[in-house]
Amino acid sequence: MRTSNTALRLAALTAVMALAGAGCGDDDSATATTDPPQTASRTEPPTPTPIETTEVVVATAPTTAVAVDEVDSVLFSDDLVDDRSMWGEVDDPEYGTAKFVDGEYVWEFRGSIAHWLPGVLAEQFDAGELRIPDAAVAADLTIDSGGGVAGVFCREAVDTDAEFQWYEFVVRDGFAAIRLSDSEGNIDPLAETRDVSVAAGQPISIIATCRNNADGQAELTFALDGEVVVETVVDDPLPVGGLPGMQAWTFPIHEPMDITWHRFEVAALSEA
Repeated sequence: MRTSNTALRLAALTAVMALAGAGCGDDDSATATTDPPQTASRTEPPTPTPIETTEVVVATAPTTAVAVDEVDSVLFSDDLVDDRSMWGEVDDPEYGTAKFVDGEYVWEFRGSIAHWLPGVLAEQFDAGELRIPDAAVAADLTIDSGGGVAGVFCREAVDTDAEFQWYEFVVRDGFAAIRLSDSEGNIDPLAETRDVSVAAGQPISIIATCRNNADGQAELTFALDGEVVVETVVDDPLPVGGLPGMQAWTFPIHEPMDITWHRFEVAALSEA
């Protein structure tokens, strides 16, 4: 999410609560109630350190979701050992913490929605220096506990009835979905399956692809541990160019959810 200062566009849990309704990870819910606004207080982030992007997002483990020859170039790669990419660290007594621990990014999440962006990309985007093309968004993570969903998003864009909207690719044990969601907590399921298994405490790998076809439709696919589990085509898609990031919703609302993020990457896809 954004704050009034684009340099602070790091989606702190408190800032998210000020912008979003109390959305949930329940696959049957499409909207949510609103929490009282909270105030985020943060200091100016340091000057971004360039991220080395030498590893293709699928080079180490090609999957049925994205073949190596579909990747044009790596746009962003972070092994999440520290905050050099300006994801942000948060310690809020009500909504939880986000911090780097032993070379991993750990969320002890107590809010309702977490919509997280790397500040190094956000600053470039807000300055008009970055546009994300058709892309594969990949993450390695572990859902340590909690009944909510976690995953990635793409194509964050301005919305007509909320500040932002995006496509999200989220999973929990027994449920995976592609959804159109926004910063007011509205969730529009686009495709889903209940035929997935995600054991608590076990690492999983996610690859989401967001690309437009020759007809101008968005083709969205969601792969879990190398296998496509759900996919859909959207006739009136969000515009190409918006930012990707990490996504989670608690369920029930505000119930504890702990997530460890191991790796996050974005790769541009070759033209079809």
